[in-house]
Amino acid sequence: MEIKASKLKELMELVKPAIARRPTAKSVTCLSLGNGKAVATDLETMIIANVPEAEAPMLLPYSQIAEMLKYVPGHETLKIEQKGKAVSLSWNEGSASYPTEDFADFPVLPAMTARAEELVDGDTLIAAVKSVLPYTAGDDTRPTLSGVTLMLGSPTSVAAGDGFRMAYQAMGILFPLEEKVIVPARSVAILEHVFMKTPRTPPVTSDSLIKVVIARRQLRLSLIEPNKLRLDFGTSASVVINLIQGQPPAWVSLIPKGEPILQSQLFAPQLEAAVKRVGAITRKGKDGHEAVRLQFLTNGKLEISACVEDQEISSSIDPVTTMGEVTKIAFNIRYLLDVLNGKTGIITFSRYTDTGPAVFEYQKLPKVLIMPMQVSWPGDTPPPASAEPTNETSDAEPASTSEEETSETETGEEETVTE
Repeated sequence: MEIKASKLKELMELVKPAIARRPTAKSVTCLSLGNGKAVATDLETMIIANVPEAEAPMLLPYSQIAEMLKYVPGHETLKIEQKGKAVSLSWNEGSASYPTEDFADFPVLPAMTARAEELVDGDTLIAAVKSVLPYTAGDDTRPTLSGVTLMLGSPTSVAAGDGFRMAYQAMGILFPLEEKVIVPARSVAILEHVFMKTPRTPPVTSDSLIKVVIARRQLRLSLIEPNKLRLDFGTSASVVINLIQGQPPAWVSLIPKGEPILQSQLFAPQLEAAVKRVGAITRKGKDGHEAVRLQFLTNGKLEISACVEDQEISSSIDPVTTMGEVTKIAFNIRYLLDVLNGKTGIITFSRYTDTGPAVFEYQKLPKVLIMPMQVSWPGDTPPPASAEPTNETSDAEPASTSEEETSETETGEEETVTE
């Protein structure tokens, strides 16, 4: 096999996220070449790149060759051969040889029989799954919450949540089959990486350079057996994902409907600055108290405050508009700052019930729901003397939103804090 060093470097960078970090088999630490393709997999996600030069089957030990390529000029032509249990590379100025694994030990390509497939707007799809990714559960104890739910159909939508908050976005994408699938969080990151590293294919029928530049990128989305999702990035590469098995939450049913009891438009940078100002003392609290309080006052202002032990700090801002009843609500400061981060304009805050999640909306980004925290407020009736204060997150199971759901699928859990 002969290939330009610059092209091999690009190929190694393309497949890098799919090289297994904690391999159960040594073969998956390698890049597989053969039959005109290069394949890398971490056994959850597989990247397949079209490489016409890769005719003879062999495995390249990824980390060793990636390091060696840093010192090989890109214009050099590499000759790569497998000799026994080693792979050798040679070029005008040098050569290298590394032990390798048996090609037969590398996972075989899955059958690509599609149950349904469609060309979709890749710019919209990748941006949407990326935007809800931060709201997935950060552990594997609740598998159905550890990935991004793709609700295929007409239209297709995407959602993710960790039990205390969730994000949802509808997309103008049509798919011929109505089905919900759960894409692992790491696979979403790989999709974004491949999307950025593969070339855009301009429309061949366009009569204008401007149309070519601004054209939406088309990807082929396929559901394949068994329980896999495939995305084709033009003719250069494909990603095959093993989907998370299980019934995803009924995300849409968790979104409040009807008229909000309070809705306020706020300048996001101003609110973020006020939250950070009062949130400085939350880091000093015991038992993970990270509550920041929002109280809409009768004079039209919004008061933001935090109270930890014998310390209290508050700040007030003027909302752009506020409609509805005067209310007070507390949030986990980290969740609130996550919503505000990077926002430069007007964010809309809505509350539909006294105990349900609050809704945050910003331009065309996903709708975000956050469950409030239960805190004591000045003037609240103190608990009976015999009652012991609770300083931990409540473990009470929330009410199910459907007969098919269990408590782990709910975003309706509440964080309980008594200060």
